[in-house]
Amino acid sequence: MRAGTRDAVVSNHLRRLRARIADLQLILTGRGPIIVPTLAEEARFRAELREADLVERGLTELLPEFWPLTGTGRRRTGLVAEARVLVELRALAATVALGLAQPEAEQAGDRGDVARALFRWAETALLPFEFDENEMLPGSTLRYERIVAYAMFGQRWGSI
Repeated sequence: MRAGTRDAVVSNHLRRLRARIADLQLILTGRGPIIVPTLAEEARFRAELREADLVERGLTELLPEFWPLTGTGRRRTGLVAEARVLVELRALAATVALGLAQPEAEQAGDRGDVARALFRWAETALLPFEFDENEMLPGSTLRYERIVAYAMFGQRWGSI
């Protein structure tokens, strides 16, 4: 995947994540759209905020060590390119998390937590794209694009 496409996709998701963090902070300080959250809602929002903070650190600190990212890309990307970048991101986060979980790995603070949170976030971001990961292999691009089109627009695009 091209570096510009990766940067655009990650930047777009980072903007969405930061907007969600701002919303959660408003809710938890009592200035948000929910007037008074219940205790269960407040606990859920706090947990979501902790997870979002870890993901933001993953996108801004961990990911730039592997991919050249600016975090300011505004280019529009297609859904297929976005799905491919998210699959690569998920694989990278899983690799880093597993590497940090090894006994011989040096202790790097909470980088393992950050990598696991980044993996969970990429997995959640991929939920709207229903596809088989084997379709990401080179040479099957057309079939993969047909699967995405079928998932998004229905069967009028032909059978798979």
